Amino acid sequence: MGHAGRAVLAEPSGTGLDLSRVPGPLEQLDAARNWYFESLDAVGDDGWQRASRCQGWTAGDVVAHVAGGDYLVRSAILDATGRDRSLLAAVPADLGQSAQWARLITVSDPKSLREVAHRESQQTIAALREVLQQAPQTKLRMPYGETPVTNALAIRTAEYVIHGYDLQPASGRFVAAPAWFIDATLPRGAQGMWRTHALSPHKGKSASFHLHRTDGEGEWTLRAENGQGRSEPGHESADVMFRGSGAGLYWLLMGRGSPQDLGLEIHGDPALAAAFKEWFPGP
Repeated sequence: MGHAGRAVLAEPSGTGLDLSRVPGPLEQLDAARNWYFESLDAVGDDGWQRASRCQGWTAGDVVAHVAGGDYLVRSAILDATGRDRSLLAAVPADLGQSAQWARLITVSDPKSLREVAHRESQQTIAALREVLQQAPQTKLRMPYGETPVTNALAIRTAEYVIHGYDLQPASGRFVAAPAWFIDATLPRGAQGMWRTHALSPHKGKSASFHLHRTDGEGEWTLRAENGQGRSEPGHESADVMFRGSGAGLYWLLMGRGSPQDLGLEIHGDPALAAAFKEWFPGP
């Protein structure tokens, strides 16, 4: 989805879009895409080289990344449905190379970033909508392996919101992420982030981090021990506890700010708390 994010200054709260009652996956995809477009279109023509929340990435890098992801999904759909297998056949098999290739093929001219982003998204969402309505059991051959088209839909939805958020420092438009998105993705993120400990420089050491949501239901504990990561729902003791809003906890998991920047309470070892993303890197 991106890189572990840099610390950002606390921004003023925004009302966001009233999407709390979005009913289904396709509607959520449309809502997420529209939210992303609002961030994208707020970036000025001179803003593509400004920093984003993705560490080491400019706003232009983020937009090219999203457009490349859209292109890969659409190519996989055309391949799976037999309409055009040439696009996916041209994609390098290596995951890192395929992502870079997709970015280059979709955005050859930085001046066309905005236009390309809109076009790739519109075409990909149309392809997703059609295949989900006609053959929802379809599986796609993606660079990271075969995946159900429903998973591709969920990934595109998350990419739009996460990277729309990443563009905010470049656009100057600071708006809270949709409530339905945080409610849906925080539990998945908290329960799945243990996998990233395999990439940690602290692998082999032990530490534990408890997340406690204060504006809704949800508690989770991420543990690293014996070279393995694991996540457990519910209240448990830990070396560090983070308390705060669902949005603050989610963006902490995604590496989009320090606990302090995100308005989280910290209980326990402050140095360990500051190093949280070293223990569970990414995504």
